[in-house]
Amino acid sequence: MKISLYTLIFLTLLSLGVNACPAPPPGYGLTHSQLIEQTATIVLAQAIKVTDEVVVFEVVENIKGDSEKEFFWRRSRIPKSVKHISTDFNRHTEPSFWSNAPLVRRSPISKGGICNIAFTYELGEVYLVFRESWGHAHSNEIIKAEDDKWLAYVKESVASGS
Repeated sequence: MKISLYTLIFLTLLSLGVNACPAPPPGYGLTHSQLIEQTATIVLAQAIKVTDEVVVFEVVENIKGDSEKEFFWRRSRIPKSVKHISTDFNRHTEPSFWSNAPLVRRSPISKGGICNIAFTYELGEVYLVFRESWGHAHSNEIIKAEDDKWLAYVKESVASGS
């Protein structure tokens, strides 16, 4: 009986260490306004290389802060492993996008939960990337039209300083 009890305690502690997240990732749980305010670098960027481990972006426009012309993002999954959802929420006009629910996102949640957030990307598509706030569900939204409501909201918020 003692061996079984010790084994049970050991396995429980081991599983807690594997599944525990010491802190949510940067940006997780922020409102849209907080996301914009607390992110130093916001860019409109095109995915120019997509692999199993990384996506490489070319900056189309610096919206807030300065960014190098190209940068890479390790928090990605390629569409063959997880279906890419290229939704832009109807140019981000759908009410579900604007809700405070942290799980309204264009990519399914990673197997690792919030500690291992990863999105899917399509080569050639343009994304609005919040570089330091990768834990937010809307930190790298696909932008398919110049009149996208999320893009306009972010640009207006940055310009007004709010």
